[in-house]
Parts: sequence; C-alpha cells; structure tokens
Amino acid sequence: MALGTHDSPIITNDTSLSSIFSVLSDSDSLKIIGTIASHHPQDLKIGDFDTAKRYYSRLSKLKKAIIIRKKGKSYALTSFGSILYNTIQTVKQAQGLQWKLEVVDAIDENIPQTERTSIIESLIPNESMRNILFEPRATL
Repeated sequence: MALGTHDSPIITNDTSLSSIFSVLSDSDSLKIIGTIASHHPQDLKIGDFDTAKRYYSRLSKLKKAIIIRKKGKSYALTSFGSILYNTIQTVKQAQGLQWKLEVVDAIDENIPQTERTSIIESLIPNESMRNILFEPRATL
C-alpha cells in the first residue's frame, strides 16, 4: 500500500484534529511543548506539575498525538510538533494584537480598500498576519 492511503494507515496513533486540540488545550501540555522547544528539555521536572501522574499523562498524550518523541533520555518535538509550536506562537502574537485586530474589524466595510490596506500595514507588524487580513473572509 502507498503511504497515506486510507486502506493501510502508516500511523495508528489517535491524531484526529479534535484530539490534537484537546491535547493543546491543556496548560501543562503547552508548558511541556514550550520547554522542549526552548531546547532545554532537561528543565522538565515532575515537581513543576501538581502530580507525577499528571506529568506522565501529559507526556503520554503528546507522544500519542505525535507532537513529541523520546530522544535518548529526553524528549524532542516531532516535525509536526514544531509546526504546532510555531502555530501556537502565532496565536500568542495575534492575542497580543487583539485590540488592533478589533480595529481592523470595526473599519472593515466602512472605508475604501486602499485605506483599509494602509491601516492594516500600520497596525499589524507581522507580514504573514497582514496577508491573512488582506484575503477575502468567509461568511455564513
């Protein structure tokens, strides 16, 4: 079977989108991911968590979701985990810009496109975020 076919999945771990969001919605899991991403996985200490069970439970969930992997005696982010970590960082940046994003929403349809573009460029420092805001938005 070819890689990625529906008949023979290569990875049997539970990697549904909802399970990934469930793992990422836990502050302990985010702490683990951040510590590993900082290249200081040795700073992970059981004592930093309420209980040892909680620590090991989070590690297990992160491994099952293929976000981290055991590397020797410590842990490392997988490629998937690295992408998720960068996405988390982007969400944190957007959270810090929330009031500016609310301004963009408030002026969204009330001014000409050229002025809207100029305002977005002056308010939002991150180019990839600006590009998202320049795209047409889906509506329901």
